[in-house]
Amino acid sequence: MKTNHYLYTVMVKSKYDSGINIIGSIPDTAEMINYINSQSAHTVDNGFRFRSEKSTKRFVAAISAHILRFHSSKHRRLFMSALASEEFSLPNKYLIVFWQLTYSNLLFRRITEEVFMKAVYQGRSALASDEVLSFLHFLKETEKTSINWSEMTLKILSSKYLTLLKKLGLAEGTVRKQIIHPIIPNELFVYFIRWTQAVCPEDRTLLNPFIKFGFCDNDSLITRLKKVDNISYWDITQIGTDITIDIKDDDQ
Repeated sequence: MKTNHYLYTVMVKSKYDSGINIIGSIPDTAEMINYINSQSAHTVDNGFRFRSEKSTKRFVAAISAHILRFHSSKHRRLFMSALASEEFSLPNKYLIVFWQLTYSNLLFRRITEEVFMKAVYQGRSALASDEVLSFLHFLKETEKTSINWSEMTLKILSSKYLTLLKKLGLAEGTVRKQIIHPIIPNELFVYFIRWTQAVCPEDRTLLNPFIKFGFCDNDSLITRLKKVDNISYWDITQIGTDITIDIKDDDQ
């Protein structure tokens, strides 16, 4: 099961879809990462097989449609090389997939931004599916032309969103999920900063809309950006409270 098709798209132009349901249903997240790596390596068979051929095709199609979407070839290279790298642990790679989903699936991004990350930055310890469902109701009411799903579909989406967070190592528990605050080592932090500019190259500041997904407040972010260890990765220009990040070796 091999596909070489990658989608290059700007997510603000995308419509909402229920891809979260399928991605959240993939039984083995580690095998999903192996499958993505097999696409980069052009491997014909990597063992990504499930109960039926129909299920396998469904998951493969969902990965292509809802994860392997890129702003540019540079973005694709950055993501694919990170997932294949031995430098990153499996939990690191789960976080890389989480970040990728905030770009590649607009509904995942909206829920993450408006529900999950708000809970994280408020210092909360748990998140319930009712909170996700409430936000989906809000979207359905305010964006009537974008969402016309049934109540059952909305409930499944809210549940699968939290299941996906759990599979990506960011939550644990059953109905009410405990939020797990990830440890981001410096090499992963460097990837994240590069990634934010790959998906949104027009904004090299801390106002980049993807910066908020880094689990780091502005003061802590600035401190990490200015670490001596990171001087080789970027130049920082600060005027007052405005910070601009200029990535070095930007073609990597």
